[in-house]
Amino acid sequence: MKNWKISESDFKDKYLIPTEKSIWLTDQNKDADINELIDTKNLGTIKSIRYEDLKDIVFIDTDFTIDFRFKDDKTPEEIHKIDKIVYSEIKSYLKTQLKGIEIKDYSVIKQILPQLTTLGISGILIVVTFISAMELEKGESVRISGRRAWLKQLIVWIAEILGTIGTLVVGTLIISSLIYFIIRKSQNPKRGEILKMTKSPRLTI
Repeated sequence: MKNWKISESDFKDKYLIPTEKSIWLTDQNKDADINELIDTKNLGTIKSIRYEDLKDIVFIDTDFTIDFRFKDDKTPEEIHKIDKIVYSEIKSYLKTQLKGIEIKDYSVIKQILPQLTTLGISGILIVVTFISAMELEKGESVRISGRRAWLKQLIVWIAEILGTIGTLVVGTLIISSLIYFIIRKSQNPKRGEILKMTKSPRLTI
């Protein structure tokens, strides 16, 4: 069974072991024979990442990072930065042996999508806060009941503190900063590939 040492510390080494239905991550003692432990099924504690639970595996060539992204948004990404040679071997192996996937470029759009989403949400919140500030300055009441009342209350509170001018100033700073980061990221995109899980992903061993 294929395996790679992806990191090491003073006493332990971390291994990545691809199996038919999942990828195993395990920490073993420095003097351990990983192949013998695999053959004897004596690996001990294993973290298993099932292919069917993954949305995709992102290989970032720029900094030799493997990013496991899950379908469940509540599950945090599993990111590993590893040696260049080991990184290349793992990438090549999974690209050829993992079935039920689509291979896509790690495009600029995918890299800046989180910032674009944040920009859109921030723009909406700033506009709503500005409108609330205008209504408050006119002496009008702002309705804060109903769904997401806590968010409406927060927006009204911010509008009361900043006022229309303050909201414009702070909003401009936030939007400008986000646009700056988006431009910087789009000018210096990372290179890589994405293994997108499609139907019943399995490893052919």
